Parts: sequence; structure tokens; C-alpha cells
Amino acid sequence: MFHHCNYLLSLFLVFTLFVASAQNSAKIMGRVLDEQNEPVPHAQVTLHRVHDGTVAKIITADSIGNFIFPNAPYGNYYVHIKNMTHEDFKTSQFILSEHVNAYDFGKIVLLQNNAYLSEVVINKRKQFIEQHQDKTIFNIENSALADGNSGLELLTKIPGISLDDNGTFSLKGKSGASIMINGKLTYLSADQLANLLRSTSSNDITKIEVMTNPNAKQDAAGTSGIINIVLKKGLKQGLNGAVSGNMGAGRGLHLGGSLDLNYRTEKINIFGNYNQYFQNLEYYNSLTRYFYKDTQAEPETYSQQENKIQPKLRSNNFRVGMDFYLSSKQTLGFLVNGGFGKYPKYEPTTNYFRNYATKDLIWSASTITEGKERWEDMLYNINYNLKFNENGHELKVDFDMIDHYSKMDQTLNTKYSNENQNNIRPLSSRTGDIPSDSKVYVAKIDYTLPFNETFKLETGWKASHIRTENDLRYDTLLNESYVPDLSTSNHFIYKETIQAGYVNLSKTWSKFSTQVGLRAEHTSTDGNQITLNEQFSKDYLKFFPSAFLSYSINNNHKVQLSYSYRIERPSFWSLNPFRVYTDPFSYSEGNSKLDPAYEHAYEANYTLANKYIFTLNYADRSNVVNDIIGLDPTNKQITFERPENIGSFKNFGVSFMAPTQLFSWWTATHFANYYRNEYEIPQENELIKRSGNTLSLNTQNTFKLPKDWSVEIGGNYNSGLTIGLTNIKSYGLIYSGIQKSILSKKATIKLVVNDIFHTNNRRYETVSNAVRLIGKSNPDSRTAILSFNYRFGGSDNRAKERSTGSEDIKNRL
Repeated sequence: MFHHCNYLLSLFLVFTLFVASAQNSAKIMGRVLDEQNEPVPHAQVTLHRVHDGTVAKIITADSIGNFIFPNAPYGNYYVHIKNMTHEDFKTSQFILSEHVNAYDFGKIVLLQNNAYLSEVVINKRKQFIEQHQDKTIFNIENSALADGNSGLELLTKIPGISLDDNGTFSLKGKSGASIMINGKLTYLSADQLANLLRSTSSNDITKIEVMTNPNAKQDAAGTSGIINIVLKKGLKQGLNGAVSGNMGAGRGLHLGGSLDLNYRTEKINIFGNYNQYFQNLEYYNSLTRYFYKDTQAEPETYSQQENKIQPKLRSNNFRVGMDFYLSSKQTLGFLVNGGFGKYPKYEPTTNYFRNYATKDLIWSASTITEGKERWEDMLYNINYNLKFNENGHELKVDFDMIDHYSKMDQTLNTKYSNENQNNIRPLSSRTGDIPSDSKVYVAKIDYTLPFNETFKLETGWKASHIRTENDLRYDTLLNESYVPDLSTSNHFIYKETIQAGYVNLSKTWSKFSTQVGLRAEHTSTDGNQITLNEQFSKDYLKFFPSAFLSYSINNNHKVQLSYSYRIERPSFWSLNPFRVYTDPFSYSEGNSKLDPAYEHAYEANYTLANKYIFTLNYADRSNVVNDIIGLDPTNKQITFERPENIGSFKNFGVSFMAPTQLFSWWTATHFANYYRNEYEIPQENELIKRSGNTLSLNTQNTFKLPKDWSVEIGGNYNSGLTIGLTNIKSYGLIYSGIQKSILSKKATIKLVVNDIFHTNNRRYETVSNAVRLIGKSNPDSRTAILSFNYRFGGSDNRAKERSTGSEDIKNRL
């Protein structure tokens, strides 16, 4: 009770001081326009005291020219307005007193600075890398990476990011990174997310934010951090937009194109985007399985498998929205975001099963696998934004509904023969009907309150409810007729509700800045295994603290420390115990008994001269979720892959990032990361310890040439890494691009060649007690893409980024 009284007394004192301050202050407002009555965005507005001309406060007008000084003390003032392209403007003097507690200038018209426009041309370009307290930003727009790549290819070229064959992203050697789009996670399986990123053009991406230690405002999911892809949002005045197209080839034809349109006035903004992606791919994989009996040192048999995968991606995505500017402080927005596509695959496979000691062929199998995958996604969003003033005091509200449906029709036909190519078994055939239906509902509120210029409070609440259903059915061929395979068919319904709240405080003083936060998430899950009549449920509350401390020694030296506690919830797909056959001799299945993994992450950064970044990091994760391999108990020639909580994980790392400019025509960014992964994996009666060291290198070089030409050359290298029970060998790639600006710099034409020497192959080894896998994947990564982009219409205005409250669940579907 005593603590509650102290708390209430503190609130009362703060409120009393606030009211007392407010009683001796007034607000000043106005709007800055040009001679055509169009807004002048981001003009500098300075409030001066009359008696000595000193500056009382400096602010910046918003994107439509509005400015406000909310709490100016009583006194005599004048306002001075500056803008590069317009002449300075100084108002007449005015008085604020208890009788005049508000002063509205109305419309202030600035005259065009013709001398500046005729003599000065400024081409300002953001640095490719920006280091912030809680994230690193890679500015993709206007770099050579901006055209000719898919979103999936682009992510693998960002320093510190890697992608494995299962579609899982890693950050600096730690697997389990969450992927966000415009600030929200995507509620998709690994395959579905990969298809979405393949169909997203790098031309539509403005920047990528990497958060190895996210703050409390972000969802706690993602043990290795968060990768946020920020899409372009052109919000220029009038009608404007961009059109782009690309074509090229790898092992098959690649085509793509997009159209962006935007129309904006003072009261309304209407925007839309449509892109289409067409891609014929071809992958080659080889896999050798060694089968062990009991505890023998040498395998008893082994199989050699070769397969070719020929998928055809056809994707269509659109985004349509409308913003209403109810006032200079209030915005109401509506958004519909959708996509549909298909990903048919044709996959011939050969498999030779041999005796290990004699190498004699026991049998061979020839399989044709056909999969017809298609999907439909729809997101409906309504959002409201209230800015109480121009100092960052604001309220944001989001409501989302997502409907995701995907379906895979699969057929596997296999012929068995001996060394003389004579059939030794009847034709084996399996058909699968694999649907997935998910619905997501999300409500989110974020509130930001700056107490002053150096002290800020952020708080918010989020609720999400997800329901996903899979009714998988397999049929097998028996006596020339297909009959249901009840042992592998499965009907599963999963529900999850998360209630989350957070508080984040940030304070800056002298050379220090701090940020501390606490996020609480209550999770309730229910799973219904209808086929087996099994149910499970979990209910838990967890707290996730985070802390950041920065110290600026001087203008050239800065030190940052950070800590966060994170969770990795199993994906909805991983919790579903149904099987998906990749070929007749291997399948993957989920695990309804999975528990979340938790991680403590620590990081120390040293920044030199505002551009060279040294980082030390350490992470300790428990209940690690990783895929294991084993033999099917009903057929020892079939292997399975299943996620399990395999044990604990530690990651130690050091990295260095260096942007350089040796000459005015040569800019570059270099990245080096050395880290060590250590696993402790309990298996039966023993504790298996696995560890590995990795060196990762990345470089990007841009050369400016005469007549608006530019060239970029880059590449990356990974010496190999250890993830759970798998060791991945070294791999890397080199790419190059050439670009020219045309049509008065409103258009660009660009040619990019990816993986020039075709070295981005994956060689790996996975071990268990009963089976060892040695494989190699040969992706369709060497491509040549020619792209064209043209921008038209409108006067420049700051881009407004739109996001919804639900995009943080999709990559778990």
C-alpha cells in the first residue's frame, strides 16, 4: 500500500508541475506555402526572443508545411523561416501573455530563390550504412543492389545475413532471425516466405534494417534478431509514380515488372502498387545417405541420390491504400495488401542403393515428383495516427485481418529396377493433397510521449489471435487403385493468442544516451490433432527486458552496449506433426511437443569517425530448436527430418564494418565477421558437444564513371559454419552491375550479373546415430538481369512509411 501511495504522489507532483508550466506558456502555429499555394515541406522554423535576438527553439515543419511550438513561455518573439530553395522569411514581432495564449500565423508564403535554383544543384545521397543505437540500416535505394535482384537474392548480399537450404535466415552465425516487412513479421512458412521474397523486386525496397538486439517496442520473437525490409512509399504532391521492368536468364527465363501510382493533395493520399514476377528455375542436388546398424563403426549400406528440380514461379502482388488527413495532426488510413501465385515443380530423381562393403547395387529407383503449389494472401488494415505536437508526442492505432490460403497437389511415381534395369517391384505411387488455411487478427496501439528534448517514453499494447488448419491427405497405389494412406494423412488445427505490453524509456544527457525497456507477453496455445484425437495446450507469461547505453567520447569515438532477452516460438508449420515427402525415401514432419527457445544476447559496439564499426557479441540460448534426422521405424531405408529441442547453444563473435572512399569516384563497404558456435546436445545416455569457427567476408565497390555511368563489383565468402547437427562447407559468390541514368536522370537502365563464377553452392554433412548425410546443392544462382526504371510526376516530399500491426506473425505460418 505504501508503494502505491508513493506512486500516486509522484504522479500528482509530475502532473502539478506540468500544469503549472502549461499555465505560463502558449502555442504558436502556422503553415509554410510557396507562391503556387503548395506546401513547403521540412522548412526550418526558428523562434527568437525580441529583446536580444537569441534562439528560444528550432523546429522543422512537417511534410505538408505545418509547424507548431506547443509550450512557448510568455514573452515577446518573432519567427524566422529558412528553406534552401526559397528566400528567408521573418515575421513581425508578437507578444504571448495570459491574454494571448495562442498565436496562429495562418499561411506564410515563401518566395522562390531563383538565384539558388539557377546556380546550385545538390545531389545528396544517403550513406549505404547507418549505425543507430538499436539497429544498423542498409540504404538499398540508389545503390547498385537496387535493381536486378529479387528480395531473396538481395538479403543474402547484406553483410552478416545468411540463408540455409531450409529457408532459415541467420544473423552473424545465429539462426532463427525474424523477417519483417515494413516493421511487421510475415506469417508464412519458410517456403512461402522464400516465394514472397523471390517475387519482391529489389527496386521496390528502400532500406533494410538489421536489429541484432531489438528494443522492447519490437516483438520478442526471433532469437538471433530481426531483419526489417522497408518498401518504398512515394508520397509526392499530385500524380506521380514509377514503372519498372526487368528481363534476363539463369538456367531459365526471368521476367518481372511493377507499376507504382500515387495521387496526393492536402486532404487525401491514394496509392497503389502492382508487381508481377515470372521465373523459370533449375536446381541440381546430390545426396549420399550412409545407414548404420546398431553401433557399428562402418555403415552397412548407402544410397546415392541425384535430382533435378525445375520450379516455375508465377507471382502477382498488389497494394492499394488511402490516407485521409483529417487535420494537420490526424491521419486515418486504409490498406488492402494481397498476392496470389503458383509454384509448380517437376523433379526427376534417381537413387542407387548399395552394399557399403562390396559397393554392389542392391536396387535403383527412378522417381518423378510433381508438385503444384498455389497460394492466395489478403491483408486488410485500418490505421489511425494522432500527432499531439511536432515534438514526437503521438498515438498510433492499427487493426489487421489476414487471410492466407495455400495448397500443394503432389504426385510421386517410382520405378524400381536391378543392375540390369529390369523392374523388380510394382510401380510405387503416392499422391498428396496438402492444404493450409490461416486466419490472423491483430490489434495494436503505440503511444510516444517526449517529456522534453532528452527524455522520452514509449508504451503500447498488442493482441493477436491466429488460427491455422491443415487437412493433409495421402493416397497410395494398391492393385492399380489409389487407397487412403491413413498412417500419413493428418488433420490438425492450431490456435494461438498473444497479449503483449511494453514500456520503453530513453534519455540523453551530455555524452551519454540510454534506453531501457520491458516487454511482457502472455501466450496461450491450443492444438487439436483430429486424426489421432490428441489435444495439447500451453499457457505462459514471460518478461523480456532490454537495455542500451551509448557514450560519445568525442566526435570521432563512440561506444555502445546493449542487452536483450528474446524468444523463438516454434512456427505453426513446425508444430503440425504431419508429413511432407520430398522424395519416396525422405520426408519432413512437425513436432507438437516443441517448446520455445530463449536467448540472452549481449553486444558491444565501437564506432570510429562515425563510419568504422567494431562489434563484439555473445549469445546464450536454451531449448534450441533444430532439425534432427533419423530412420523411419517402419522402413529403415527412409530418412526423416523433424524439429526438436536439441539442447543449448552459445555464440561468440567479433565483426568489423568499414565504408571507405579512397577516391571521389570509388566508394566501398567492407565487412568481416569471425564467430564461433558451440552446441551441447543430449542424446540418449551421452552429451554431444559440437562446435565450429566461421569467417564471413563481404565487400561492395561502386565506381562512378563519366556521363552518368556507374559500375558495382561485390562479393561474399563464408568459410563454413556449424548449425546443430549440420556442418556446412565454404561457399561464396561474386557479382557485378553496370548502370546509366537517362532521360534527365528520371530513368535508369542497369545490367546485373549474379554469382559470376557459379561458386554459391552448398556442401554439407549431417550426422546422427543411425544415418549420416553428405549433400551438395547447386542452385540457379548465376543470372544476368537487364532492368529499366522510370519515375514520373509530382514534387518531392518526404516519403511516408506505412506498416500494419500484423506483419509480425506471418513467418511462423
